[in-house]
Amino acid sequence: MDGYTPDRWVIVRINTGEVQIDKILSSWFGGFAGSDEWRFSSGITKVEDKTADSYPHYVIHNHSGSIYTCYKNNIGMSAYTSSVYNSYKKKIEDTGGSMEIIPVQDFL
Repeated sequence: MDGYTPDRWVIVRINTGEVQIDKILSSWFGGFAGSDEWRFSSGITKVEDKTADSYPHYVIHNHSGSIYTCYKNNIGMSAYTSSVYNSYKKKIEDTGGSMEIIPVQDFL
């Protein structure tokens, strides 16, 4: 089981007309010498709200068994991830599907 803690994240709903799946689109900043990274999760199965913790976050479980620790203050996309999102959204819409950002509250 893999664990991830992204620097920025959003939840996207992808609907192909036959299948609907909710995924995390997450990103990490590369820093001075590195390059930014992004990834889609395999698909959300459960979201736990950890508001009472010192650093409020969500623990988000996925089909693959991976777990994302997503801090509430880090919701959003970088310019790089926004371009990735827009590219995938266009490809999906070109095939008759849809892709949209949805609030995490839909899972609670």
